[in-house]
Amino acid sequence: MESIIEELIAIIAQEIETFNKLLNTLHDKQRAIVEGEIEQLNASVKAETAIASETKTLEEERLARARQLARTLEMEEVDPKLSEIIDKVEKKYAQRLDEQRDLLRALIEKVQVLNQNNQFLLDYSLNFIEKSMELLLTGGQKLPIYQKDGQVRKDLQKYKVLDQSV
Repeated sequence: MESIIEELIAIIAQEIETFNKLLNTLHDKQRAIVEGEIEQLNASVKAETAIASETKTLEEERLARARQLARTLEMEEVDPKLSEIIDKVEKKYAQRLDEQRDLLRALIEKVQVLNQNNQFLLDYSLNFIEKSMELLLTGGQKLPIYQKDGQVRKDLQKYKVLDQSV
């Protein structure tokens, strides 16, 4: 049983390391978005995809070890939560598992917040580009602008362009 617990602890430690890599990649992605570095953005997205695949694999390994440990501990739950395992194992293992669980949760929360921030930046950038294109295409005149569904946009305000030379 101790070897299963040690394997579980090692897998969670790998997950923590992987989420730290993901967090760093998301910071790089944010920097690329802000600085307009498309190549760096593409590289960050590619790295993010690879890391996401790695986290999925580690999660599957962790769940497999948790099931194996549940059988060894003769737990009723087939797919136990980490908190249920922590309640059943020796105190020395319980403390390590609890610390790792808390660290993993904190990292996941940071990743979620950073993802939301990056999505906001991307949405803002796309909106800015769209508005700039409208100004360039209309030359500051009030011309019909079409939406994606083919309808004329009615909320278009009158724009003024100081220098119309492109």
